[in-house]
Amino acid sequence: MSHPRTRHQVRSKFYPPFDWRAAVWASVIAGVVFTILDIGLAWSVRGVSPWRPLRMIGAIVLGPAALSPPDAFGAEVVVVALLLHFMLSIAYGTFLAFLIPALDTLWTIILGGVYGLALYYLNFYGFNAFSPWFAEQRDWVSIASHFVFGAVAAYAYKSISAPRATA
Repeated sequence: MSHPRTRHQVRSKFYPPFDWRAAVWASVIAGVVFTILDIGLAWSVRGVSPWRPLRMIGAIVLGPAALSPPDAFGAEVVVVALLLHFMLSIAYGTFLAFLIPALDTLWTIILGGVYGLALYYLNFYGFNAFSPWFAEQRDWVSIASHFVFGAVAAYAYKSISAPRATA
């Protein structure tokens, strides 16, 4: 008798069965890596406060007033920013997990990185009308952070879902 969750899934040699739990965990892992990388590089490379990127994200929900003071900690802004960041990470990462075909690990990572680059352009150019303050962050730090997000999300999804798919 087949397992109830996999009984109705379409089988394909090009796409393995989708695993929701793996998609969410992979997205959270990639979101954590992105946060550490983006905030760390903002401080070490850009020379800006680690609170500035969080204020910019929080301002998407709270409005432009959340941008001031840019270098100061604000509990409400940080909480809102992290909630929004992880909600977006889960949405973006889960969508990526739907797209990942049955590839070897290297190609999965490359595909994820390219997806991350597409997210960079969507976030920094497509959504610029809604959050123009991100224009000042159009640089290699943001590009690299987004590439790494996609690569980590793809690799983590493949790694987490693979053992479950063969079980």
